[in-house]
Amino acid sequence: MEKNWVIVIAVSIFLIISLIYWKFTRSTIKTKYGKIYKTWGARTFYWQDAIYIITGITFLILVILKLTNVLNF
Repeated sequence: MEKNWVIVIAVSIFLIISLIYWKFTRSTIKTKYGKIYKTWGARTFYWQDAIYIITGITFLILVILKLTNVLNF
């Protein structure tokens, strides 16, 4: 049962960080790409980079939570 909670916590951290990342970077990316942002290619590059960054941040948060004995997995 504890493994299920770790997965739920990891997914919720990932989604929260995704929302925060999107809120901070959406206006910058839209002005940087301009009309090209409406194509799938520009959006694909943006979300690919976002997923890499967000996954890394989520991993670091989970490691910190494990080292401080908040999570046990």
